[in-house]
Amino acid sequence: MKGDHTGTLKQLAIMGALNSFADITSARLGESLGISQQAASKEILKLAEQKLVDRQIGQRGQRIMISRSGQELLKREYLEYKLLFEPTRNLQIHGALFSGLGEGRYYISQPRYKQQFAKKLMFTPYEGTLNVRVAPADMPLFETLTFSEGIRIDGFVSKGRTFGDVKCFLAMIQGLECSVIIPVRTHYTDVMEVIASRHLRTQLSLKDGDMVEVSVSIA
Repeated sequence: MKGDHTGTLKQLAIMGALNSFADITSARLGESLGISQQAASKEILKLAEQKLVDRQIGQRGQRIMISRSGQELLKREYLEYKLLFEPTRNLQIHGALFSGLGEGRYYISQPRYKQQFAKKLMFTPYEGTLNVRVAPADMPLFETLTFSEGIRIDGFVSKGRTFGDVKCFLAMIQGLECSVIIPVRTHYTDVMEVIASRHLRTQLSLKDGDMVEVSVSIA
């Protein structure tokens, strides 16, 4: 984001623009922020240009709603403060198993990834991932991992193809040690990928649709 407009976004949310359009004048916003009407108007235009808010103009004035991108920025700040003031060493994340397209096996099998997994996680993972679709109620916990440091696995280039950096978090699932793996450059998703030294589905007798709890360490 160009510039820091989170203060304005927070105020717009307070004024009712978080999940629906709200009638908000520049004068009213400026008064709430302690700035001039002209400055508030420029703030709104910048937010609209950066697609952080949706803006409707009518005969009776403007209506504003924070966009999904704007909501993600507010959520990110919330999670960062939560990590600062409510430190949690273990996150209990729940979700349902589902079958992926086999991409996890391809990436996990790359020798340069495997070498780092063995060195940094202290185990060589089974060539495949356990795919968990995170329960909606636990998405804030899962998103916390995006902003946590984790154990860095460096990316590389092989045969002209780029394999990006990933980070891992030590975890437990039904008493078995495992790790949650997340691409460093990730986009919004509700899919949590889990790796372990053994084939977890076989070891734990799991099938698609089963609900599991993954205890993730962010220490």
